[in-house]
Amino acid sequence: MTERIDYLIKNNQCEKAIEDFKILTSVPDWLQQYSDLFDSVSIQPKGLPRITSSHFEGESFENIQLFAHLYDLVNSLFD
Repeated sequence: MTERIDYLIKNNQCEKAIEDFKILTSVPDWLQQYSDLFDSVSIQPKGLPRITSSHFEGESFENIQLFAHLYDLVNSLFD
């Protein structure tokens, strides 16, 4: 139960990050503000590409997926 709650919390945080992106004034600031959240919803095994951890016991958390995709895309434009 605790793990599901963690996913729900992260899903809500990701939803807020997406909303903040819509009204942002600085992309670099947004990237910096949400880098820890991105790291917390991403898994990057050594030597393998990064994947998003957005499923728990068959339940999909859409905001986590959307946020990770948005963050990765925006970050790639500013590298």
